[in-house]
Amino acid sequence: MLKRLNIPIIVAICITLLFIFQGIQIVNLSSKKDENTEILNLIYKSKEIIHDIKNIQNKSTLIYEFGIYDKDDNVLYSKLSIAPKNRDFQILKSDGYLYYKTSFVDDGDLLFLVVAKKLDYTKFIFLATLMAIITIVVVFALMYVSYESISKPYQEQKKLMSMFFNDAMHELKTPLGIATINLEMLGYKDKHTHRIKSALKEMKVTYEDVEFFIKNSYTNLPKIKINFSYFLLSRVKFISTIANVKNIKILTNIEKNLEIFMSEIEATRLVDNNLSNAIKYSKENSKIFINLTKKDDDFILFSVEDFGRGIKDTNEIWKRYTREDYSQGGFGLGLNIISSICKKYSIKYEVNSIYGKGSTFSYKIPIYMDKILDNI
Repeated sequence: MLKRLNIPIIVAICITLLFIFQGIQIVNLSSKKDENTEILNLIYKSKEIIHDIKNIQNKSTLIYEFGIYDKDDNVLYSKLSIAPKNRDFQILKSDGYLYYKTSFVDDGDLLFLVVAKKLDYTKFIFLATLMAIITIVVVFALMYVSYESISKPYQEQKKLMSMFFNDAMHELKTPLGIATINLEMLGYKDKHTHRIKSALKEMKVTYEDVEFFIKNSYTNLPKIKINFSYFLLSRVKFISTIANVKNIKILTNIEKNLEIFMSEIEATRLVDNNLSNAIKYSKENSKIFINLTKKDDDFILFSVEDFGRGIKDTNEIWKRYTREDYSQGGFGLGLNIISSICKKYSIKYEVNSIYGKGSTFSYKIPIYMDKILDNI
């Protein structure tokens, strides 16, 4: 969608520049027109003053200022607030004033009259402001229409996709539950039923990842106190069925009664994704080490170590839809979900990996401390 916005943005910039250029032209033309009008007024005023030069002492005006000089540039009479420094001109614009100079003869003496008027920029400021407002309004209107025209189909598509995934997840949940319950009810166990059970659990982990990904943005997950030691053992027991298919041994070192404060759903995603990834990328007949220890008074350390194929780029794996090995399946959501959970709960996470030898994922989780606000 961002690529589609490039053309409207370029068009908007071009229109903005066009309006700015046009605005400058309008202001300049208006300025020149007003200036020519003012010059004509100054000429008319100078003729009026010369015609009645004998009464120059009695002349007074709030609009025009004037001064009289002899041929040697000496001031004979002046009501100019700011006298022009150089009087070698006919029309001069300086210091916010417009000056007009003309000559006349009085009693045989050549004299010079300078008439001035203070320039008023209010009109130009108003025009410039008006053009700027019009330009901004037009550009924003264009950008809004362009964004709406581009984003509306995208939003509709996103809404349809969300509805599709919600419906699909709902349709998958029922048969998945039925298959799991009926398999348990059969009470028949052999290598085939064991593999079916393992496949169902893998589907359940994937299903819960996708469901979490869809609902996490708008669902408020309640936080509770969790005995993470007991919780981790229960998740290891749940996931061990999948490990047994590849004859992988899960070895645990879990300290008792270590508690954390987070939602049970997010704790499940944190643990299950780590365990399922370790099993998925481990070789057959290998081992996985699960450790849970109290690091200090503030944190507990949860780590999962496997001896599988390792990771080439440990920075890229946390990005959404990223998978190093596409042959293993999945959507590339698991580690991205883990990283978002870690950021939410201020969990420090890292991965150490040697390609071809294995990986260790470590998480420093804040330990539970009883706080009044936790129950609010």
